[in-house]
Amino acid sequence: MSILRLRIPERFALFLWLLFLAVIVACGSSATATPEAATSSTGPTLTPRSTTTAPAPTMMPTKAPEADPKPAGTLNIGQKELGPYQGHPKLSGNPQIFLNQLISAENLVMHSAVSSSEFLPMLAESWSLSDDNLSWTFKLRKGIQFHQGFGEMTAEDVLWSFDQIIESAKHPGSSDVARMWQHPDGSRETPDPYTIVLHTGIPAIDVLNRVRNPWAGSTWVASKKQSDELGEEESNNRTALTGPWVLSEAETAQFWKFQAVDSHWRKTPFFQELVFWDIPEESARVAGFQTGQLDTFTMSFDSIPTVEAVPGTEFMSVPGGGESHLGMYGSSYVGLGTDDQRPNFNPDLPWVAPTDDFNSPEWEQALKVRQALAISIDREAIVSNLLRGFGKPAVMWGWLGNEDKLDPGMSWEFDPEKAKQLLDEAGYTGEKRFTLTLTPSIRGAPGEVEACEAVAQMWADIGIDVKLQNLPYSTLRPTLIARTYEGITCHATSPRVEPFLGYTNWWSHAANWYAGVEHPWLEENMPKATTLFDADERWAAQKEVGRFLFDNALDIGLYGFDVIWPLGTKVESWIDHVRLGDTRNINGMEWAKPR
Repeated sequence: MSILRLRIPERFALFLWLLFLAVIVACGSSATATPEAATSSTGPTLTPRSTTTAPAPTMMPTKAPEADPKPAGTLNIGQKELGPYQGHPKLSGNPQIFLNQLISAENLVMHSAVSSSEFLPMLAESWSLSDDNLSWTFKLRKGIQFHQGFGEMTAEDVLWSFDQIIESAKHPGSSDVARMWQHPDGSRETPDPYTIVLHTGIPAIDVLNRVRNPWAGSTWVASKKQSDELGEEESNNRTALTGPWVLSEAETAQFWKFQAVDSHWRKTPFFQELVFWDIPEESARVAGFQTGQLDTFTMSFDSIPTVEAVPGTEFMSVPGGGESHLGMYGSSYVGLGTDDQRPNFNPDLPWVAPTDDFNSPEWEQALKVRQALAISIDREAIVSNLLRGFGKPAVMWGWLGNEDKLDPGMSWEFDPEKAKQLLDEAGYTGEKRFTLTLTPSIRGAPGEVEACEAVAQMWADIGIDVKLQNLPYSTLRPTLIARTYEGITCHATSPRVEPFLGYTNWWSHAANWYAGVEHPWLEENMPKATTLFDADERWAAQKEVGRFLFDNALDIGLYGFDVIWPLGTKVESWIDHVRLGDTRNINGMEWAKPR
């Protein structure tokens, strides 16, 4: 019986059955060696952007002659968390914002499959920048049709979609989009239905980065007509977008189902149907893959030996697909003593000082705690044991791939004895020095929960009482946005082409979501890089900020990780069509072919 023909109660039964299978398989399987190939950029075993076969693969069927086949079959993908389907630019939350861009939504530009710094046309067929670096002109493609018969995409839909994102209380980049697309000194013009002239008011080098696909902090284009006719809420449940997959059915906490768009302007999918399944437990996802119910899934690296034992399994890998850091919340030093003081500012937290003066004794005391937290983490052990070598230690968020530009000596050396000494000097002594809450942000990254659990144990080893809190990200995220969360998170994101593209997450006025720290020095100095088109000047500004963050231990990197997706026997690799930029979740499913 096909997985897609099950009724709702039967789907729940299937989920329990997968859990049962997971137990059987765990008891009966034997470990095999991980795939071996050339060294990747972050790990020792897989070729960059590679597909490797498991030991003793089954014979591949002879490929049919390349033609223009009609879409056929179903591609089943297992996810950790989907939540309810949402597609409206104003109302979508996470992970819906990101997943929609991978499936059914499109942006003005897209990353290439070769370089994360290379942009290619998508809904915009071309763009240009004026000599004064203030005016961007986008030429839109003609004839792009919205799903569900809501007509042709025009400049009106683009500007409306961006305005909706700016109004969003959930989108992590809403204030950045506003900075460029609604600047008080800027303007927007539409000389015709297919041309947009954006005057940013001040130079903004990151304009393309906010209209790119894929990226969780980016924009996408939806139908204004649908929202006007049906209303925001109904449009949010079945949004008319422009991508190669159109939503056909969704059940919260169960699945999102899409159908191929025939004769899509960019690429008609090879599969007729695409189903994302909401399966939080790793063991259940593994069982679904072993039994052929899932064609691929978000996989913990610990599952590689089990998964590669499935005959015919292949792996798609993208080195440096993301990075994880510690967000130390409560460290909101902007607006102290005023009505603008953040509700989670709490100097009783050991890592938070009662003042923003980084030359004060109180700051020095809290700094020692932050440094102790940083150097008590054995990053090499996390990479070796939890990521199975498919990663590398990180210094700070946003610097993955650009570590060579940091000053010598900027790294966190594992030294638990020195960490204990620092805590003693900060006044935290005894068997239990203090208590903190640690929460993994569950967003689909490899090892995100397991690594956070390892950090908790390492902190316990130096005398800290860690309360590990496991929550759905949809529950955690609103507390981060509201500045009410007072713990520390293990948070994974996509890599940044340059660090400044993540700096806006430290601005008090410029982000819904933020990285945990807000400080007047950062408010003044972080925005500089976004206005500098000269590369040397921009890197100098970024290094200055990086130095401040590191010296004050305001951001603590954990690890960079590769992205590895297993492929079952019913699907061929499409690695050559995976767009870079944000590969925490695989994209380009329209290029996946049935084997």
